[in-house]
Amino acid sequence: MEINLKNTTEKIVIIGGSGNGTVIASTIEDCKDDGQNIECIGFLNDIEKEINGYPVLGGIRNMDWKKLPKEYKFIYAMSSVKKSADRYQLLLDLNIPIERFATVIHPSSIVSKKSKIGTGVALMPLTLVSPNAIIGNHSHMLAQSFIGHHAEIGEMVFVANNASIGGFIKIKNGAHIGSNSTTIEHISIGEYSIIELGSVVLKDIKDYETVVGNPARVIGSLK
Repeated sequence: MEINLKNTTEKIVIIGGSGNGTVIASTIEDCKDDGQNIECIGFLNDIEKEINGYPVLGGIRNMDWKKLPKEYKFIYAMSSVKKSADRYQLLLDLNIPIERFATVIHPSSIVSKKSKIGTGVALMPLTLVSPNAIIGNHSHMLAQSFIGHHAEIGEMVFVANNASIGGFIKIKNGAHIGSNSTTIEHISIGEYSIIELGSVVLKDIKDYETVVGNPARVIGSLK
């Protein structure tokens, strides 16, 4: 984990649109205002031409990232609750070198020095990451989310606002943790699974399962 406080400004291009992409852009603006030498210079998007005042610098699927200067960095914001597997595959298909991705950490976040934060991660306002937690590449933690000690979060996991992740939990790639949901410690959350908002999860969730309620119950599968 490294916050850019150097004299050189890190120029970030968001791969995505006017949903989660604008939230990340706002976080970057706050980081800049706080003295971090980073700025959002625009988006890559296949449909929109302008997003919240930022220019769209090219498309996504036509590999326009290759046309941008090599010093530009990216953050991937193509999240979709029921299409996480497809969006993850798109990220892999883009074949962008991992060193071209930026990590964005809001200045109000509290991140333990004993935690490990991957590349391409976005931590939104008031996120708390506890000691010995691991957050994988391209995962996003939204405002006021809590990540317990020794939690292991895979790649491209989306933790929505006010979610609470228990200690020693393992969340696999592409899972979606809904707003205001809570997970007990020492359980496993499967790949591309969905925990709906407000759910209380007390046992393991299998790959692709969708759960909801208190206690959470399975209501379907994406497979």
